[in-house]
Amino acid sequence: MERPIGIIVSEPGPLAGQGSRSSGNFSTEWFGGAHRMIVEVTVDGQADETIIFSIAEDRSGSDPVKARDVRNNTELGYIESNSLYICETRCPTNKNFTVTIKPYVSK
Repeated sequence: MERPIGIIVSEPGPLAGQGSRSSGNFSTEWFGGAHRMIVEVTVDGQADETIIFSIAEDRSGSDPVKARDVRNNTELGYIESNSLYICETRCPTNKNFTVTIKPYVSK
């Protein structure tokens, strides 16, 4: 079992006082060796195919979106940052969800 790059819990909508941010910051730095990442999205421990979101980088000024239309089993190029967050969430279940980002290994 490979070590995850990150495990993030997100709200189903924007955090209080935020326009679109639905999680705190998370980091993918210091992982080393990953060239691609695979995203798993779960609600109550079960895979969820209906939740869609973006990943942005927290910077002073405007925050660039690094990935859009992310969902369960999305494969992404490796994004190295210590200040990423989940935003622009579309969550039909209206429940908190967990995003697990793992290194992608082709089989």
